[in-house]
Amino acid sequence: MTEFSGSLRERVGLEDWAGTPEGGEWLPGGDAWGALVPADHGPAVLGEGRVARPRYRLTLRVRDVSLTTRVRWRGRVLSVLRVEPDPRARDRTTLLVEDRG
Repeated sequence: MTEFSGSLRERVGLEDWAGTPEGGEWLPGGDAWGALVPADHGPAVLGEGRVARPRYRLTLRVRDVSLTTRVRWRGRVLSVLRVEPDPRARDRTTLLVEDRG
């Protein structure tokens, strides 16, 4: 078994949405170390065109994250698509995130 904290090599910033869908702002939620790996889900289909935004699996120590959280990583903005707590490893949370630029 490998050491979990040794796999957390990427520094990410977390931001939380405060407001309504019509208006609000992103508030800083702090920095964290995470493990980020590509998630191969293939391109999504939107209408008749293919949308190929890169998706990643981001593993963090347990944090207060939700679908209203976004991640900043190396100048990119990653939107949270899914939060996957693991009942077998309660000290970590895995997020499916998508690169939005």
